[in-house]
Amino acid sequence: MIPSPSLPWFELARFRRSRLTRAAVVAVALVPLFYGAMYVWANLDPTGNIDSVKAAVVNEDKLIEITGRDGEKQPVAIGRQLAGNLVSDDGDDNYDWVLTDAKDAQRGLATGDYKAVLTIPENLSSAATSTSGDPQDAIQGNLDLQTNDAVNYINGTIARTILQAAKSALNAQVTETYLDNVYLSFSDLKLALDDAADGAAELADGSDQLSDGAGELGEGADQLAGGAGELADGAGTLADGNRKLAGGAKQLDSGAKQLSSGLEQLDERTSTLPRDSRRLADGAAQVADGTAQVDELVQGVTKGLLGSTDRAETDIDRLASSLRTLADQCRDASPAELDCSAIEGAASRAGDLKTFVRDVRGRASGAGQQTRLLADGARQVADGTSELARSVPALVDAIGQASDGANRLTDGTGQLRKGADAAASGADRLADGGDELAGGADQLADGAGQLVDGADQLSAGATKLSTGLDEGSGQVPDYTSSEREKLAKTAATPIEDAADRLHPVKNYGAALAPYFISLALWVGAMAIFLLLRPLSARAIASTAGSIRTALAGYLPGLAISVVQVALLLAVLQGIIGVEPANQALLIGIALASAVVFVAINQMFVALLGPAGRFAALVFVSLQLTSSGGTYPIETSPPFFNVLHDLLPMTYTVHGLRAALAGGTDGVVRDVLVLGLFTALALGVTVLAARRKQTVTITRLHPTLQV
Repeated sequence: MIPSPSLPWFELARFRRSRLTRAAVVAVALVPLFYGAMYVWANLDPTGNIDSVKAAVVNEDKLIEITGRDGEKQPVAIGRQLAGNLVSDDGDDNYDWVLTDAKDAQRGLATGDYKAVLTIPENLSSAATSTSGDPQDAIQGNLDLQTNDAVNYINGTIARTILQAAKSALNAQVTETYLDNVYLSFSDLKLALDDAADGAAELADGSDQLSDGAGELGEGADQLAGGAGELADGAGTLADGNRKLAGGAKQLDSGAKQLSSGLEQLDERTSTLPRDSRRLADGAAQVADGTAQVDELVQGVTKGLLGSTDRAETDIDRLASSLRTLADQCRDASPAELDCSAIEGAASRAGDLKTFVRDVRGRASGAGQQTRLLADGARQVADGTSELARSVPALVDAIGQASDGANRLTDGTGQLRKGADAAASGADRLADGGDELAGGADQLADGAGQLVDGADQLSAGATKLSTGLDEGSGQVPDYTSSEREKLAKTAATPIEDAADRLHPVKNYGAALAPYFISLALWVGAMAIFLLLRPLSARAIASTAGSIRTALAGYLPGLAISVVQVALLLAVLQGIIGVEPANQALLIGIALASAVVFVAINQMFVALLGPAGRFAALVFVSLQLTSSGGTYPIETSPPFFNVLHDLLPMTYTVHGLRAALAGGTDGVVRDVLVLGLFTALALGVTVLAARRKQTVTITRLHPTLQV
């Protein structure tokens, strides 16, 4: 057996023989650098460089005009605004949008010059403002986004994300405008309710005044009815007196006719006057007595007529005054449907009636004076009969004068009779008019009472309406301009993003760095055992035990892997700019990853020979797909979820994430699991070394050379 001093480093010592062998060691040390650093660098911040990707926007939207609340026409160009926002946005997370036409956009999309094409339809502005009109006419606008998967599939997802952000902002703006108009209509509604409440209050006041006026109208109507009744009674009394006057006037007229006839005969017989002087004296005495009686009768009738006409005139004055007062009240407080002209006409007719009564009184006074003259004349005739014989010519003249006076008396009594009849008829009509006036006044009083009730109900309803409108107005908000703006903005976007990353990393590259570092160290470990032998032939041939033999192949590889870790971390932090939250933990987990990956790769090659390298390649593919290094493992099929907890790269990725992002939850578990994998791998390698130290036919004639 060959002695085995410094067995772990003997394998490395043989690479010092030439430059080529030393270059091979350096190349193996650099393998993880190419994998890890290059992958991290290439994916350092792809979402932060989207502004270098060109995209086309085609605006076909047509400008429209809408009528604002002030009645003025306002132009609306939603498409132009959206296109302008996209083109002017210089953010790193937005495309480099180019405003162009449809033909150029389609050409660029096909050739890959434009990674996305957004077409704004011609009806976008009309659709965005359609909510302000008839609800049946409201439509939704559509934005047409085109991407080309033949150029890049992931770009389609990015384009949809950008479009969604632009659409959300546009929808929020349109919604804010709509809600601002809604909140403004609240102010208009409140103002209208306030005006309506004021109008209802004024209506209630007017109803109260109408009720008071209707009450006064009812009282006036009651007074009118009473006055009309008194007028009817007075007119009845006047009619009775006039009928009596008419009877006396009839008798007077009959006597006057008889007197006139006698005087005519007397005048005809003046030739026999001397013979008949005595009889004339007797007749004159009789005539004197008769005329005295007639005069007494006429004077009595005249006195009665004068008293009746005085009372009638007083009643008519009272009636006319009441009618005029009622007419004034009617004009001042009557509703539109009440006609006051009838009351005014009645007052005017009362004045005409008073004129008629005065005319009757004047004629009655004239008749009394005439009868008085007749009586005096008759008496003079009687006194003068004794001198008749001596003064026949004078007697004849006196007889002629008496005859003329009798004729005039006949005319006067006839007129007195007609006037008395007319006065009686007028008094009857006045009585009938008084009765009708009293009935109308009663109806007016009833109507006024109903008007009072209606006015009271109207006042109560108007008061209730005013109260309700005041309460409704108090419940309707009246927003200021700033309040409307705040409410519209809040309602349009009620929930804002409030994402808070726990232990955030700097960029996308830093997020993928744990995955790429694990991959790089695994590939580095595979490369190591392309250069080194997992079990040194010298060690196997020596007297060393299987454990020392296994370590003799393991430690040189681990030394190279440590160099790989140092180079990889130096470039990631110093050049690419990956900044760990916990530097010591990053170094520790990276070294632990090197420890386990070198052990597993040594195990595969030591146990399986050249086939072990293929097994390592298959094993790493399983680890990469089940470690959850990119997307959450829950998004993968169940097969990979089962493998997730069974393979070491899951724990290296988790530990490296904790070191780069921050946090220590689960790190102890990661280290323990990695240590367990290392121990298992080394244990299998020890068994492989023990087996190789035993000479067999297969070892003497191997199928494949290591």
